[in-house]
Amino acid sequence: MESLLSEIRVEIKLITADQIRSRIESLVDALDVLRQDGAITNDAYLDAGAIHGGLMMLSNLIEVGIDRTEVKSHMEDLISRAQRVEEVHPGLMASVDAAMR
Repeated sequence: MESLLSEIRVEIKLITADQIRSRIESLVDALDVLRQDGAITNDAYLDAGAIHGGLMMLSNLIEVGIDRTEVKSHMEDLISRAQRVEEVHPGLMASVDAAMR
């Protein structure tokens, strides 16, 4: 998940809503597999849903033409949220990154 967020952060000035949605699908698929395999807890799965929701919000902001400076600000907030989720569920980001490869 960390690499996903880092990629989007780097591309935030040019990324399209569809590109973010495509990455969201990959995230959702990875989380589903990890939960089904028992690699992450249900609580970790649900908490990661906040990141999914934040990414959906970013794609919607981009789609309606919100200034990219504001979109970038929301991205930074989302990264902070992901770091808090990682603190509660250590190893979640690495597990998601591995499952997305």
